[in-house]
Amino acid sequence: MKIGLLGGTFDPIHNGHLAIAKTALKQLRLDQVWFVPSLKTPLKDRVLTSFELRVAMMEKALQPYRRMKICLVEKDLPTPSYTINTVRTLKKQVPDADFVWIIGDDQYANLDHWKDVDQLRQLVQFAVFSRQGIAVKQPGFLYVENFAHSASSTAVRQGALKDVPKSVRRIIHDSGLYVEEIAKAYCHPRRYQHCVSVSELAVKLAKAHGVNPCKAYIAGMLHDIAKGLDEETARSWIEVYWPQALDQSWKIWHQYIGATWLKTRLYLYDREIIEAVREHTTGDCRSDLAKIIYIADKIDPGRGYDIRRQLAVCMKDLDQGFHLVQQEQKMYLRKEGLNV
Repeated sequence: MKIGLLGGTFDPIHNGHLAIAKTALKQLRLDQVWFVPSLKTPLKDRVLTSFELRVAMMEKALQPYRRMKICLVEKDLPTPSYTINTVRTLKKQVPDADFVWIIGDDQYANLDHWKDVDQLRQLVQFAVFSRQGIAVKQPGFLYVENFAHSASSTAVRQGALKDVPKSVRRIIHDSGLYVEEIAKAYCHPRRYQHCVSVSELAVKLAKAHGVNPCKAYIAGMLHDIAKGLDEETARSWIEVYWPQALDQSWKIWHQYIGATWLKTRLYLYDREIIEAVREHTTGDCRSDLAKIIYIADKIDPGRGYDIRRQLAVCMKDLDQGFHLVQQEQKMYLRKEGLNV
């Protein structure tokens, strides 16, 4: 049996990985492709999503493909996950298999830095997937050239959720994965810190009042995702999606655009979260989650003023606290001359 091995962190698995596997099965005439998630990789220094969640996303993504499997061999191997150790273990487990290790341009360029790479090349054949042509080819390698796919795990973590299967998006949203990286990608540093502060307070309020803390975390982190748009760009969104808000101040349009952004760009369809984002500035809140995000945004500790009185009321009685903060905010908006 000829088996392709596609290793990586798969944080998360995306459509580009699936495209590589499909192409490998066809062009390299493989019987199967095994996806090999690493517990920890020596060449990445960021904190990975838990192994269990990454595997759960892979299971959903690979479910439709009978010739694609997940290989959990590295789960029980010492970390960091060195390919040489993985291959040696697999050769013992499946001695009759011919393994082909699939890599990309960046890995091919850094192959000399891999542990025991000379021994590794004796155990497996390497197949290089290149976006462009290979300038220097080496004997013993297989090459798949001009393979282009725009998806990347980094881009997905920053909000390119169009590049993952729907089943994977569902896990990402249900688990609140990557929302900090998405917020950081769309907000300038001060705005991002505000979102972090709001989400922390929102989770605290949610736990106090029996509201889903994961939803509070997501809504808190993403409530200002459209805040950085300039007036012209914001107007173009409002004219298409929210023409009824054109007579309101453009400074509050971001709540409407943010709600639309969640659905059209992030494919997040949770009604409570969308409503909480859509109502966090004007305060016409219907759900407890929306009230919590409104409160957390308005009394964010990062704003630098004493919130002890408002917070104490909000922690004890959500509705009473909401009305208190709402009345204070209305007074502020009238003072600023903003039409909401």
